[in-house]
Amino acid sequence: MLIAVTSAETGAGKTGVAAAIARHFGYAGKATRLVRTASEGPGASADAAYFGSLFFAPGSSTAPATDLPADDAATVTVVECTVEQAKALAAAGAKVVLVAKTKAAAVKDLSPAATIVTRGPAAAGVINLADDRTLNGFSLSEAMALTNAELIVEGDKGDPTCDYLVIAPIGSDAGQPYFRRFQAMAVVVRFDKTDMHLAALAADPECLILTGGRRPSDYLFDAASARGVPVLLSRTDTENTVIALETVFDNTRFRGERKLDRISELLAPTSLFATLDA
Repeated sequence: MLIAVTSAETGAGKTGVAAAIARHFGYAGKATRLVRTASEGPGASADAAYFGSLFFAPGSSTAPATDLPADDAATVTVVECTVEQAKALAAAGAKVVLVAKTKAAAVKDLSPAATIVTRGPAAAGVINLADDRTLNGFSLSEAMALTNAELIVEGDKGDPTCDYLVIAPIGSDAGQPYFRRFQAMAVVVRFDKTDMHLAALAADPECLILTGGRRPSDYLFDAASARGVPVLLSRTDTENTVIALETVFDNTRFRGERKLDRISELLAPTSLFATLDA
């Protein structure tokens, strides 16, 4: 079976929807693979590398495909592709899932034959994927790229995603209850505020982003390593580091177990999986 996942917009969520569909069939015991077709920009390569890392879709290529895949009755092939490629796959018998930020953005000549998933308000005839903070979260590698920061403690979280960007308060006494208000956070704090580093680590952040460009206390290295929390060191002060991170939520890519778990959870009560099963 071929399933084409497409969108006329960037950032609509087609990578996440494609991964969730593949996980649904993989968890059901069906042979499943993911394909990302080649397109302009760096996104295709990053998406293909992500698809190739997913254990429930073994054999998925880590490089974008230059040719459209053929249908295989023994395998569920989920293809993230352009609208024109989706039309070609639909002509070959593929099911099409059209992902849009709003219903109005759906492609008219493809919509009647497609299952439409929107991230806008609920509407008749579409499957609503509610906007969600976890899905909009940024990864450690995206924060590194924006701040040109150095990874000084690797941690054991891999490339975690963060739902909140939290600037540390002035005092550690206020810091601990403040930090515990947030889940899956990245904490921005000056390199020499060791008391605040320890207060933040006690709240189990996804990562620390130190500012000021100088080596922090050895206590920080010991505590962060013990908890497995990665630490970045930005060369600029706190204000300019935060300015660099202001756009971090705007262009995040779909990555990580937390995002995949969440989008699968959001889609499970809808009719999407039952429609594709049929």
